[in-house]
Amino acid sequence: MENINAAHRLTSGRPSRARALAFIHLSLAIAALSSTPILYRLSELGPTATSFYRTFFAIPVFVAWIVVERHRVTGLGSPVAALWRMDGPVLGVGAAFFAANIVNYAWAIHFTSVANASLLSNLSPIFVSLGSFLMFGERVRRGFVGAMVMAVGGVAVLTSDKLAIGSDQILGDWFALLSAILFAAYLMVVGRLRQRLTSATIMLWTSALAAIGLGVVSMATGESLAPQTFAGWSMLLGLAIVSYALGQGLLVVAVAELGTAFSSISLLLLPATAALLGWALLGEPLTARQVIGGVIILASIAGANFASARR
Repeated sequence: MENINAAHRLTSGRPSRARALAFIHLSLAIAALSSTPILYRLSELGPTATSFYRTFFAIPVFVAWIVVERHRVTGLGSPVAALWRMDGPVLGVGAAFFAANIVNYAWAIHFTSVANASLLSNLSPIFVSLGSFLMFGERVRRGFVGAMVMAVGGVAVLTSDKLAIGSDQILGDWFALLSAILFAAYLMVVGRLRQRLTSATIMLWTSALAAIGLGVVSMATGESLAPQTFAGWSMLLGLAIVSYALGQGLLVVAVAELGTAFSSISLLLLPATAALLGWALLGEPLTARQVIGGVIILASIAGANFASARR
């Protein structure tokens, strides 16, 4: 009987330990992802060239991830020829959406504040639900409609003080909003790919294809591809390894244990932590309108996530 009780205590402790570890993974993922706008702002290169290095330098990490997965699970993955025959066009579309998303986010950081760019670019959950309704006919709850109305109101409050300041900041806000729409499209494509491919495979090929496109655009537009200092190279490596590979990788691991709904709600901390980092490291103070608009936007995203989870 004592042995049975001891075994029960051991097995009952495993889920709690796994969940605690998942919370640590999620916290580290949020910390890593929060550094994204700061590293973009401190980069010595243009927004498109910086985005190129963010995807290019992360490729070896995803290759190593796939190797580890295939070592642990025999027969995991598909031959490259078969993969491209079945999913190549969809991977290409996903890579295009992803590349356009990160470029628009990079330009948003270049023109507007870290707080605004982070808040507006995190509206993607609302656009995912809206796109699912328009493209796949998924039913939309009244709570989601209310969340969309709140989001529009939050954006109006957030940008109302920019009309008299100048067009650059308004342009940056629009770049951030477009980034959210493009990321939503990317997530919808990934959702279909995830039915057949692993996360590492999707991230590897979308990153590789996005890097090719971003590299071509960078050279065509004349952006420099060579930082002048070691610090400049460090910003690019930080974006690729810390912000992208580590942040996204830890998030994928945490979601497997904590679930999508809880993880997506927790990611609402990203705009807040990014805004605090922008204030602490870049000297960007928060205005009253930004705080009010930010609270409304975060509440609308939480409402959209809750409505989607209930559905």
